[in-house]
Amino acid sequence: MVEMTTRQQIVGNPALGVMPMFLFSVLVLLLDTRIAVSAALLLSISALFSVKRPVRLMHDISLVTFSVALPLSFTLFTSLPLLNRFVIVEVIFVLLLVVARLSRGRAMVRVARLRDLTMKNGLRGSFRVAFITRYGLLLHLLLLFALFLFNTDNSLLSHTAFVVIACQVILLLVMLFETTRLHILSKKLYREEWLPVVTEKGDVTGRVAKSITRELKNRFMHPVVRVVLLHDGKIYLKERDASCLLSPGRLDYPFEKYLQFNHAIDETVRDSLGMECGESDLSLRFLLKYTFENDATKRLIFLYAAHVTDEETFNSLQLNGGKLWTLAQIEDNIQSGLFSECFEQEFEYLKNTLFLALQFKQRAGNRLGHRTGKRISSRPGKQTTNPATAR
Repeated sequence: MVEMTTRQQIVGNPALGVMPMFLFSVLVLLLDTRIAVSAALLLSISALFSVKRPVRLMHDISLVTFSVALPLSFTLFTSLPLLNRFVIVEVIFVLLLVVARLSRGRAMVRVARLRDLTMKNGLRGSFRVAFITRYGLLLHLLLLFALFLFNTDNSLLSHTAFVVIACQVILLLVMLFETTRLHILSKKLYREEWLPVVTEKGDVTGRVAKSITRELKNRFMHPVVRVVLLHDGKIYLKERDASCLLSPGRLDYPFEKYLQFNHAIDETVRDSLGMECGESDLSLRFLLKYTFENDATKRLIFLYAAHVTDEETFNSLQLNGGKLWTLAQIEDNIQSGLFSECFEQEFEYLKNTLFLALQFKQRAGNRLGHRTGKRISSRPGKQTTNPATAR
């Protein structure tokens, strides 16, 4: 899996499109020009089968460059000095980079219509490499032209290797710059949280980095799990962190977490409990799935409940900064800006389900205790007593 990822990163580097030109610049000093051009052309052709179209721009430019240079190497080049042959190939390459720059607008519009973020980023990276390469080689050609004009004895121009190596340095710097940039970006993305993009039904349609989707606000819908913690007929609430995108500083259940891409929802629910109270094995019950949207965010919320009946278990939870709220206390403060938007939407549902069920259970228990007490007191002769407690 790691090897595949590394291979994808290497192949996806648009700066590798200048490799045929670099190979040509090396071989032209060592071998016949026709062999150097042929080798560069074969390397360009191999990219057709290994590199995807969004990052193949530089490879395509190299392919056209050496397709034109190949017939010239068998005709025009045979009567020219080595430096002239090299400069002609370099000029062809630069002219094609200029043409690519002129077509940038139309290419980006076509990709934008597809709404494919990967293709858009790949094409943008290819044009960035083309931009740097074009100006680097133009500078090289201008310096060469200046030497030709002002160096009357042609002493520098007689050193062909010096001119070709200067071009090699420029190409190496382009590849080094883009490779370093992609490496830094890769490390940043590796640490990034990836959120699934979902429909209202919960179908996953893609993924996006959390840092990016925060800037885009409610453009994408992401799944979020929330857990209601109940004890003794009360709900545990705590102030939301000031960094929260939704309702910062307001009261809410602290058990909330984005569902990560390719993560199971049960795992996320357990994580949200474990992070806040140190206990992830509480008994959970799924309550509700609904969509929430405001100007800041769009969410598909999965609401769960954890009911802790045992006093000892509740006291063992590592809860800090919050407190238990009764139904009456919440009703007295609802719609006052004290609670989060999500909680206020969910409260009516909780009141008519969880709280109603708890009240019904409590009343049923009271009636049962009352009837049992009556039965015991109405027949004293039949009452049994534990011998160990008898007086």
